[in-house]
Amino acid sequence: MPDEPDPPRKFYGFKPREFEKANVPPAPPTIAPLTPAASAPAPDPGSVSRASARIDVRDLNRLAATGQPLLNHGPAAVRENEIHGVLRANLAVADVAGLNEVKIDPRHRTPHQRRVRFFWMALIAVNVPLGAFAWWIGHTMAIPFASAIAAMGFLTGRLIWHTFFLNTD
Repeated sequence: MPDEPDPPRKFYGFKPREFEKANVPPAPPTIAPLTPAASAPAPDPGSVSRASARIDVRDLNRLAATGQPLLNHGPAAVRENEIHGVLRANLAVADVAGLNEVKIDPRHRTPHQRRVRFFWMALIAVNVPLGAFAWWIGHTMAIPFASAIAAMGFLTGRLIWHTFFLNTD
């Protein structure tokens, strides 16, 4: 049987670097020019950095080795705008209404304080009757005595675990 001929050679290349634009954005609408008095104010440029020099990785490594702050110039100054005035007015209204006064409830207990209080109440409620039972039954009856002591140890250990070591807050 004769050999089959070689398939034609394929040429491979890289994909194009640019994406295809499937949905070309529409052109912006033309607006009639406004009079200078009615024109909008210039847009806010946003945060402006005070540092004009570029930061290089080698500079950061050098500064990290010295233990000094990496960027020791302060944050960019925030320019006042109309939002600050609105926020100040809202704060003044809240101050007059008394919304910013914090009153601490004297009966408030943190979750940890509640857990510790429950620990002591449960410890007394369980261990006192079991201890009294173990004292009353005496060591002559080994099984009930050992069971009462074991129950006291188990429940005390469980209460200690839930109160001090298991973080459920």
